[in-house]
Amino acid sequence: MATGDILIEITVEGGTKKSATIPSASRVNALAWMNREREVNLTDATYSVHLANSVANGIIRSAEKQLTLAAAPTTPTFTAAT
Repeated sequence: MATGDILIEITVEGGTKKSATIPSASRVNALAWMNREREVNLTDATYSVHLANSVANGIIRSAEKQLTLAAAPTTPTFTAAT
């Protein structure tokens, strides 16, 4: 891993840690894009917070969708007349 690269590490309890590395040049371009598109001033420190919260938010949204699906009533059916 080179200076400025992003290292993302994920460990699910009882599992093996998985990691991905994003090169520094990609980090610089992504940060520039977000700062231009969203008119914010993300720094490396605030960008790492944004990334961590974004991943967590995605997991929570998926869990919420599953809970909603599991709680949905079964659609009633009927036997068609012949």
